[in-house]
Amino acid sequence: MRAVSIFSHDHPFYPVHITLNVILTSFFAIITTISTTISSTAIQGELALSNTEALWLTTLNLLGLNIMVPAANWFANQYGIHRTYTMGVAIYTVATLIAGLSTNFPMIATSRLIEGVGAGFIFPVGLSLIAQSVSKERTPLAINLYIGIAFGLGLAVGTTFAGYSSQFSSWRDIFFIITPLTTLAAMSCWSCRPPHPTLHQSPFDLWGFLSFAIFFSTLLVALTLAPIRSTPQGWVTPYILLLFAIAALAFAVLVLVESRHPNPMFPLHLFKDPIFSVSSAAIFLLGMSVFASVSVIVQYMLNGLAYERFIIGKIAALYGIFIGLFSMIANGLTKIIPVPILTFSGLFLLSFSFFYNNELSWLTGYKQVNLILLIRGIGIGLSLGPTTLMALQGVPAGPDKSAAATILTFFRQVGGTYGSTLIAIFSIRRTIFHTARFAEQVNPELPAYKYTYQNLLDQFSDPLQAKLAIIKNITTQAGIQGLNDGLFIFGWVTLIVACILIILIGYKAIKKRIQLPHK
Repeated sequence: MRAVSIFSHDHPFYPVHITLNVILTSFFAIITTISTTISSTAIQGELALSNTEALWLTTLNLLGLNIMVPAANWFANQYGIHRTYTMGVAIYTVATLIAGLSTNFPMIATSRLIEGVGAGFIFPVGLSLIAQSVSKERTPLAINLYIGIAFGLGLAVGTTFAGYSSQFSSWRDIFFIITPLTTLAAMSCWSCRPPHPTLHQSPFDLWGFLSFAIFFSTLLVALTLAPIRSTPQGWVTPYILLLFAIAALAFAVLVLVESRHPNPMFPLHLFKDPIFSVSSAAIFLLGMSVFASVSVIVQYMLNGLAYERFIIGKIAALYGIFIGLFSMIANGLTKIIPVPILTFSGLFLLSFSFFYNNELSWLTGYKQVNLILLIRGIGIGLSLGPTTLMALQGVPAGPDKSAAATILTFFRQVGGTYGSTLIAIFSIRRTIFHTARFAEQVNPELPAYKYTYQNLLDQFSDPLQAKLAIIKNITTQAGIQGLNDGLFIFGWVTLIVACILIILIGYKAIKKRIQLPHK
């Protein structure tokens, strides 16, 4: 008899092997994606980067990732899902090594962009690989483990390790440690490839891909650069307006091309289902919450509370642990609680955590920060997996199912990409408002001001230092409150999307129940 290897498709351990491979590789990709959020100042100092250049370390990574996600499904159909996934891991591994060896901005910027391209294959193709390898009965468990370990624990380990290495050793360590591990993962997956993969040959949607890439990149650059201080006239700067115009034109071309292409990169007919459309919006908000919350909390603790990076990493790690833990709990709850109720509960907790964020100030302790992250992590953990499953339930098996999974992955990653930028846009406007409001209270004739000024004067023994301390306090308070206002707005958006989703599901259930059978 022929010996059956664990790398053979007919081996009982094969689904477990593939699932672990995808989970661990995605886990490493999340770590490197989130690491620059914590260690950006360390990288900036060693490589002598400007503030704008440091901003692009994460943005370029997410740009490469999101541009490749929609095209990954075509490559999997054209060359085989195992081969495509292995290619993505290999690209990611080489780019990660180059990032660790970088000595200047062009080198690390290029490596981060290519690293994102590799991750753009890993996430959607890896999820499809799990779906094809695992039995239908165990697919929900595999997906929740994938979300819990890759995204939850990936955030936890990434923030902790990045904080520790950037403060006590070197930010390069995280890239050097991951490189050999992902090399082994690529070799393992390559060994699992079938000798004759099932291929679905189809023409590449070139114009759809180009129009999407132009739309996404120009919009991201415009939203990133417009709010920062180095942009001369802000939103009305000529090149910012030009970028928005190009993005609008590219989007119009994208819709026109995709509606006529026989094998579109974005099957627009899937959005005719209102539940799938609203679920995609919910996935966008969840993706924004997963990634942007880390960036927001890091900036708050770094600038508002003046915490050390390692302490920030440990606090942010709890957030990832909560997401991972409750993602796995959600798998068990789906057996006793309807998926729509579980999704709504998670989104409600998520929106509540945004509202509760307004309790944070420059005097807040770490316990209150942990409580907010606990609530937010539970909300994301309970809703991310069930929302994904609910969106896919109405999609028929076959090419549409795979395309729908890719679209949901895309919306999750886009939410993570645009999340921090959108929050920053609202926060900057509100920070200006709060700065003016707090500054009105700086009146030398007021008793409170005199008391505060005298205490600071006794501490600094320099009138200028005392006044600068007051100005810094106003700036810090205004920045924190502006950030809270931005999250407050997204709390309402999340709650509205959750309500629309539950209403649509309820309407569909009632309509199905009262619908009479045909004679």
